[in-house]
Amino acid sequence: MENQLTPNNSMILEIRELLENARKNVNDDSLKMIDLFCGAGGLSLGFTQEGFVTTLANDIQDCCVDTYAHNHPETPRDHIILGNIKDVVNELDELLDGRSADIVIGGPPCQGFSMANRQRLIDDPRNHLYKSYVEAVKKVQPKFFVMENVKGMQSVAEQEKE
Repeated sequence: MENQLTPNNSMILEIRELLENARKNVNDDSLKMIDLFCGAGGLSLGFTQEGFVTTLANDIQDCCVDTYAHNHPETPRDHIILGNIKDVVNELDELLDGRSADIVIGGPPCQGFSMANRQRLIDDPRNHLYKSYVEAVKKVQPKFFVMENVKGMQSVAEQEKE
């Protein structure tokens, strides 16, 4: 495998310098956000481009956390949490470690609600994950929150009441 890229010391130093510079450019007065169900960081990327800084991000899939770290080099890696959202909400104070948040953003899983999903199920276990998002908003009490949802969310919620 002659073409395989193997990092050398100069590459590693260059990457470290890139990360350090990205983190140095973060303004202490920037608006702070928590990004739940962060995925690769697409929703937060728009906020970052407008000057927001991620104070905490979470996803349950390690590939998403790794991609988020790549897409948000300004965010310290220990602010990007791999784990179950319920555990993150329960440990929110410890994870924030005194950091604040002006906004909570996120896109709870929507497959069980989506009108595009012809196999959607009222009892899909993911249908309850939005409640953890709501609980995080209650705990943090940010100035704003943005939750991505889908058209079928309300109709499934009404069916669950019956």
